Amino acid sequence: MGPRELGLGSGASGHAARACAILGLRCRKRGARFTKLFDYHMHSTYSPDARSTLDEMCESAVRRGLAGVCFAEHVDFDPTDAAYGYINYKRYLSDVDRCRDKYGDRLDIKAGVEVTYQAEFADDIRDFLDTHRFDHVLGSVHLIDHVFVGSPSYFVGKSEAEACEPYWRETMSMARSGLFTRIGHLDYIKTRWPREYGPSGLDRWRGPMTDILQMVIESGAIIEVNTSAIRRQLGGPYPGWETLELYRQLGGSGVTMGSDAHNASDVGQYFPEVAARLERMGLAVRSECEALCP
Repeated sequence: MGPRELGLGSGASGHAARACAILGLRCRKRGARFTKLFDYHMHSTYSPDARSTLDEMCESAVRRGLAGVCFAEHVDFDPTDAAYGYINYKRYLSDVDRCRDKYGDRLDIKAGVEVTYQAEFADDIRDFLDTHRFDHVLGSVHLIDHVFVGSPSYFVGKSEAEACEPYWRETMSMARSGLFTRIGHLDYIKTRWPREYGPSGLDRWRGPMTDILQMVIESGAIIEVNTSAIRRQLGGPYPGWETLELYRQLGGSGVTMGSDAHNASDVGQYFPEVAARLERMGLAVRSECEALCP
């Protein structure tokens, strides 16, 4: 996938080199070794939909030259979801500690979770986070009325308003809840966007997105730039470039980056190019201690 498909413009390779210099990275002619970037969103076989082990994910990160990773294993509270009750908390943390011993001289490794936010389970989420300690907690909206919004079936029989309004309400509820200091893939609803609705993008949801971003900023949270949307050929990350520019205009200054990798080959994918554009936009890619501390 080339620079134009990433939404980076024809000069992306030069901008990537410039971003690498600013971030203290070591570039190579073909690709880049980015020794100051962290992947804060990746899943191992401690998530039901992932295919690679902790070791395989760490080895991939080392090969790509990442400075560190944070696993974000799925935690869901909806009994209809495959991730409900899936993670073994003690075994997961023990296995992460084992990987720290094995890879710690080459890679900073953090243990985190990605919590599926549903307002009806907000109290359960709060209780869980109060009694389980993680390095990083990411909040994301995946389900509306117990249906996965990343599936074509979510849109069947719905008008655009019927599909979108509940999603934006739930996302606003998540931002307002105060449960999370990091917010995942804000416009995930575009993943299987029906053609009959017309092009997806900020022009279709500027109003609710503006309100959500303002709430995120006021709460002290920051948003994730999730490169899996590029892998899905959606023309840019989650959230899209226009939304990221709106975030900056509203006063947002920092982001984390996550590949949302569910297998080792996707760890840190597109990070140099995306970091370049974020730097040009004036959005700081948070380093390890900045990203993990509220």
